[in-house]
Amino acid sequence: MEETTIAAISTAMSASGIGIVRISGPEAFEIASGVYRSKGGKKSLKNVPSHTIHYGYIYDNEEMVDEVLVMAMRGPRTYTGEDTIEIDCHGGVLAMKKVLETVLKNGAIIAEPGEFTKRAFLNGRIDLSQAEAVMDVIQSKNEYSLKNSVGQLKGSVRKTVQQIREKLLYHIAYIESALDDPEHYDLTGYSEELEQIVAEEKEKIQNLLKTAGDGKIIQEGIRTVILGKPNAGKSSLTPSSSPPMEPTSASRDMLCSATILTSSLVLATFSSIG
Repeated sequence: MEETTIAAISTAMSASGIGIVRISGPEAFEIASGVYRSKGGKKSLKNVPSHTIHYGYIYDNEEMVDEVLVMAMRGPRTYTGEDTIEIDCHGGVLAMKKVLETVLKNGAIIAEPGEFTKRAFLNGRIDLSQAEAVMDVIQSKNEYSLKNSVGQLKGSVRKTVQQIREKLLYHIAYIESALDDPEHYDLTGYSEELEQIVAEEKEKIQNLLKTAGDGKIIQEGIRTVILGKPNAGKSSLTPSSSPPMEPTSASRDMLCSATILTSSLVLATFSSIG
């Protein structure tokens, strides 16, 4: 577990009703207590029960910064597996920045991009497939993509890999035990049985790998190129619901957009300029 306590704004940096500043690490409750004051001024966050919400204010010394709700969560039952505080403040950009600055002044350090998810992985809360799924959920453009990403976040890929791994480890252990104590293990016909088991598990892995291409299409859309003579009206084929086309980084002669045909189908549309 990390020894430092990190903090960052966890919601989009744009004007909205609510903004969230997250603090995670061993000193999360200590730091939050230093900036939080309850309505009556008597409550401290240091000893509050886990997974509770508290109304109050954030103060920078004697200056009130914002009116907030504070969610207190003790590890390991948190996203990162560490003690975590989430401050729900008003969603103005300046308000969120001021709350974060106050938290940093009291001992937290600014989190690197993706560091909360990194800590969740390092603390064993999620595996690599689930860490990847977090961004996929955020960037989902259609229902299939969201459903696929949520399933991966719940551990669908991890469970499949774990089952394959456990079965192979069992037979590895069985073989090692038989080599160490051949008198008490009968391996008659075991080589044929093992060959069949390995073939089955290999097929499962290959089937899992085949889904990678489908997952990429679901997430990124079907790559579709619109070709035609200059000024033939290629851009008019793009539905009005599509985001504005912009030149791609690969070539200044191509325009790219995400064309949402239905709630379940997206085309990654490329159109030549002219």
